[in-house]
Amino acid sequence: MTTTPVVDAADATFASDVIERSNELPVVVDFWAPWCGPCRLLGPLLEQVAGEYAGQVQLVKVNTDENPQVSLRYRIQGIPAVIAFRGGEPINQFVGALPEPEVRHFFQAIVPSDVDRKVAEAEQLLHQGQPGAARAAFEAVLGDDPEHQAASLGLASLLATTGEYDRATTLASKWPGDPAAKRVLGIVNFQRAAGDADAATLVARLAANDADSDAHYKLGNVLAVQGDWPSALEHLLATVRLDRSLENDGGRVRLLDAFNVLGEGDALTQEYRRKLGALLF
Repeated sequence: MTTTPVVDAADATFASDVIERSNELPVVVDFWAPWCGPCRLLGPLLEQVAGEYAGQVQLVKVNTDENPQVSLRYRIQGIPAVIAFRGGEPINQFVGALPEPEVRHFFQAIVPSDVDRKVAEAEQLLHQGQPGAARAAFEAVLGDDPEHQAASLGLASLLATTGEYDRATTLASKWPGDPAAKRVLGIVNFQRAAGDADAATLVARLAANDADSDAHYKLGNVLAVQGDWPSALEHLLATVRLDRSLENDGGRVRLLDAFNVLGEGDALTQEYRRKLGALLF
């Protein structure tokens, strides 16, 4: 896809102009308004520098007066505000009309290196359903740089789906605070806890005795592996309600894993965090 020097985005187009586009290359969003003096100073500078990075960075402008929803979503309280996105997520930002050297440094910091581009290509292969090619690409990057975070987590995510749990855990555990690492570890924990349990057998056990905490726990794990999160969360919550000692508070621990897999912004995460809190406190 070619890069237009400057794109004007709106509430209705922000997802495509910024979130989706940032999966292809970094997107710099300039939140501005016509009445803002510093915006008139910064805007031309951003356009100039973005032009020098044509094909590597996309500049998007958002008029905050005309697009209150996206401004509220990203908590824009002062303008000009500039946020860089990559992979659908904000990665850097600043507020105010910075001098040219600092603006240039901002752009330099977000432009992917050759290694970053190789990792992005590997991630794209994975999204396209080519796990073998993706794995080879991740492994090639790690062969040159064993501590490359994005490549490690990309490979760990792949390995978590192929049953190579030990290596997936080793790779993800290097960055325990990273949401992607937490997601991998959560997936691995569910896979291991589910084991070879049979959903139909567990459903039959619960039909005979709905207070069977072990059946709730095992079925919750099985359903999580199958991707039936609403049902999985309900069974894990039942486990917490019935028996906190089971698997060392396994119901609560697996609920926390589920929140990591789903992400903090997910509606189910928010709903079941409230339910878990009400149950515990």
